Amino acid sequence: MRKGWRGVGTVAEQVTDGFGIGVLAERTGLTPTVLRTWENRFGFPTGTRSASGHRRFTGADVDLVRRVQELRASGMGLSAAVDAVQRRRRRPAESVHAVMARDFPHLGVQRLGRRSLVAASYAVEDDALARAERPLVLGTFQAGDRFADQRRRWDELARTAAWSAVVADFDESFPADPSASPARCQLAEGSPLRREWTVVTVSDSRAALVSAWEVPGATSLWESVVSSHRPAAVAAARVLVDAARAAGAEPPAHVAELLDEPGHETTAVDADRIWLRALAHLDRP
Repeated sequence: MRKGWRGVGTVAEQVTDGFGIGVLAERTGLTPTVLRTWENRFGFPTGTRSASGHRRFTGADVDLVRRVQELRASGMGLSAAVDAVQRRRRRPAESVHAVMARDFPHLGVQRLGRRSLVAASYAVEDDALARAERPLVLGTFQAGDRFADQRRRWDELARTAAWSAVVADFDESFPADPSASPARCQLAEGSPLRREWTVVTVSDSRAALVSAWEVPGATSLWESVVSSHRPAAVAAARVLVDAARAAGAEPPAHVAELLDEPGHETTAVDADRIWLRALAHLDRP
């Protein structure tokens, strides 16, 4: 098999250039004819044009088509379902820090050092491990060697998570592998996420977030948002899921469902438990 290609059913796809309508049909249980009819009637799914003029699709298109199918199964007409999904499409954000500053300024920003961020991150991770809810667990590690230092811990997080992924600048000594668990996803050169530190967990009943941006020119100083506010955690998770998809990872369908559902706001008791864990980490010698 040629390098850069993999088989999906009976259709080969080129990983770096997306895939054709046949693969999209296989992954959604529809036929190419049905998808072409949708495209002619509604301009959906759009995909992108390759240099050769062929329509190419990605995992994001699969998720959009599945969402239309779910809405139709709930009783919504095809036209209304497509319109609802298209209205919800958005340009993927590239920075958790930017999303926090833009959409959640009321959460405030604290300048924290590395020790405080490690304690807060461990608290969020410990809470995810202590629960039997199989949460979504995501993180950014800047460089791959920083994730390597935490690999055993994140292997355990992935084992009990609904899905887990980390994004970083991996290299040959510890390469990216979007099919691993947790998925190890390569950040594009110039991605603002290379300056960010993020740990986010989302489940049906609780959510938590540690988001930090390394201050240029400062020694281990980070502008940080630490919160159990569910909308903020979900927004951060969307950024990282988009980054993981762009790197070739394929989140299961229930990840999109978890992020689309309203869910429950983290209770005060659960929030207190998380941040008391952080204080306990800080208190250790």
